[in-house]
Amino acid sequence: MTRRAAFHAGLASGLILLCWAFAFQSAAGSALQETGSLSSPSYDIKWAVNVPVPMRDGVRLATDLYLPDEEGRFPVVLVRTPYGTETAALSEMGAWYASRGYVFAAQDTRGKYDSEGDWYGRRSERDDTDDTITWLGTQAWSSGSVGMVGSSYGGLVQWMVAPAGNPYLKALIPDVAPVTLGRTPEAYRRLAVYARGNSAPSELSWLVTTDGRVNQNGSAYDWTGLFGHLPLAELPSRMGRDIPIWEKLIGNEVGLWEEYLESAARNQWREPITDWPDHRELYRAVDVPILQRTGWFDGSTDHAFYNRAQVLEHSESELARAQQHLLIGPWPHAYSGSSTIGSLDFGEASVLDLQALRLRWFDRWLKGVDNGVDRDPPLRLFLMGRNEWREAWQWPLPGTEFTKFYLHSGGGANSNRGDGVLSRVAPLDEAPDRYRYDPGDPTPAITGGENAEMAGDGPVDIGFIEGRADVLTYTTAPLEEEVEIMGPVSATLYVASTVPETEFIVRLVDVHPDGAAYPVWYTYANAFGTRGIEPVGRTEEGHRVWKLDFELPPTSQAFLPGHRIRVQITSAAFPLFRHLNTDGDPAWETEWQVAEQTVFHDQERPSHVVLPVRPQ
Repeated sequence: MTRRAAFHAGLASGLILLCWAFAFQSAAGSALQETGSLSSPSYDIKWAVNVPVPMRDGVRLATDLYLPDEEGRFPVVLVRTPYGTETAALSEMGAWYASRGYVFAAQDTRGKYDSEGDWYGRRSERDDTDDTITWLGTQAWSSGSVGMVGSSYGGLVQWMVAPAGNPYLKALIPDVAPVTLGRTPEAYRRLAVYARGNSAPSELSWLVTTDGRVNQNGSAYDWTGLFGHLPLAELPSRMGRDIPIWEKLIGNEVGLWEEYLESAARNQWREPITDWPDHRELYRAVDVPILQRTGWFDGSTDHAFYNRAQVLEHSESELARAQQHLLIGPWPHAYSGSSTIGSLDFGEASVLDLQALRLRWFDRWLKGVDNGVDRDPPLRLFLMGRNEWREAWQWPLPGTEFTKFYLHSGGGANSNRGDGVLSRVAPLDEAPDRYRYDPGDPTPAITGGENAEMAGDGPVDIGFIEGRADVLTYTTAPLEEEVEIMGPVSATLYVASTVPETEFIVRLVDVHPDGAAYPVWYTYANAFGTRGIEPVGRTEEGHRVWKLDFELPPTSQAFLPGHRIRVQITSAAFPLFRHLNTDGDPAWETEWQVAEQTVFHDQERPSHVVLPVRPQ
């Protein structure tokens, strides 16, 4: 019996058609809703629950439909999710769209909740999404125009189907989508944190909570304690074997875990678990308008920019190249609708009516309304610090000055009480900085263990991290004038270590006049390891010296007068990831080595960050 069987018992054929009058008004507008009329809530509604939509292999996926209660053909908005469609949020969204002249379809992905088949995350999503779009586009109530919405995994499935060439797919709105298309060295390098076994715990938390037909209760786990266990490969079986409450929650092996660890050990990007062609072929085939939304504090920020750039470079569709829009606010992975994110208030401008923004996009591309969305600047970016929006046609923005800020110290940059300085002046002869990185006492992540899966809830004061001796900090003098940065960030570190392999993390921090230190993005995508990197020299003691070139997440931050710019360097962010300082298979390592880490900043080895400074 399905989760809805009791609720719908006695209703013929398992298909419910209910009608009600509905007048759902949109939320208050915002500075970005400046564009003429939107589809109004002028329809009564009917719905159909658990409609079995057939896939090419015969598996049927449970799909809830919300339809205008009138004869006619209507465009369709689809969301596909492994997290269950029977939620108040999806029900409200379905009614909201249907009252405005759309069919809204919410589908449980394969093997989840009421859908048939076996759940194996990401494995079948391209074909299943393609088949679902075709089914929706050919129904008697369909106009033949289908668009998609969805966040996180619901955005991932959109990018997976984007190259399929489905004739009924007309527009996509992927939110915070953690995915890129295909396998390339560039993708490995830019998104390297996903490709290492030492970051596998952050992946496991998602794999565990989504394993099985019904999602697990993630709050029941002591993630930090769990991720202290070695080897990582044993974690799923240990969770079911050794701890009684976990045994009740987890009844089977985590399907993707073994495959993930194998690809991580080979230092390969985690996503390609299907036989996809070369990434250029995939991006070349993308031919639909796409409106991406993400946040400066989300783990997918870099993915959004990367996907957009690849479509612009490779797509053969003029429409797709012209209509790659990107909206980024001061948000974490989950959009709360509040101006307060973490510990900071970003003002009223940061709160948007996202439903109205999506509706305007669909009105244009699914209904053909000439509302000007295709003539809007494709980039709408929130400038933190000033707490206002910027619009742009190009990325990086024209006139951006990519400016080097160099690390300096007298050899004592350890902690926020040290002598580390950040300056535009290049170093001459300076003593390097050193710290001891012990994987048995790893530097903690900004977020707690229960948030190990994603980037957290927003900016928080990270003074509790900066007080440690295994964290180097380099800070400017208080700024006399505002420094605005908007664009990609990079860093070059010259480092040495006493161990065979290790890892370094770079953070960019806004230090407020009261001393509180807030990161401008999280560590989820800005770690870089020494595995596979050729050394550029050796120390007098014979230890290898590496030049590490980081491509850090893009950001948009105004460092205000009186604030200071800080760069933070460390080697762990536990439990998000923890390198064991060994050169073995990270899936099966059971021991670690303590590393003595060195960061050079002298004339021959000028470690620095490059910030995209905007002219005032």
